[in-house]
Amino acid sequence: MPSPFVWFDNFAIDRSATTEFLQRTFGWAPNDIGPMTFLTADGQDKPFAATTERMEGLSGWVPYVEVDDLPKAVEEACANGASVIAENLQGPAGDASFIRDPGGAPLALWKRAPGM
Repeated sequence: MPSPFVWFDNFAIDRSATTEFLQRTFGWAPNDIGPMTFLTADGQDKPFAATTERMEGLSGWVPYVEVDDLPKAVEEACANGASVIAENLQGPAGDASFIRDPGGAPLALWKRAPGM
């Protein structure tokens, strides 16, 4: 079974310092595309994560879980004790809602855009 985690964002207080740290410490290659910096592991051709500016209510690493039905996934998460941080944010690769689990950890629920 493939990993349920499909992406990781680091919502950094100091994006450039965080990006530099990750590059120097782990050798991850940065590619700044403006609103975020993609990170690619050595020997890989596709990024697996990004650093970006801090979002209201979020900082640090946030894993993304791909879901088939975003509104239903948010509803189910909330029914199981999660709280919504931000909902239905649209991006070029898909839409995401950010939740906080009952233990306090953030998580992004992500629906892939058609054709991606």
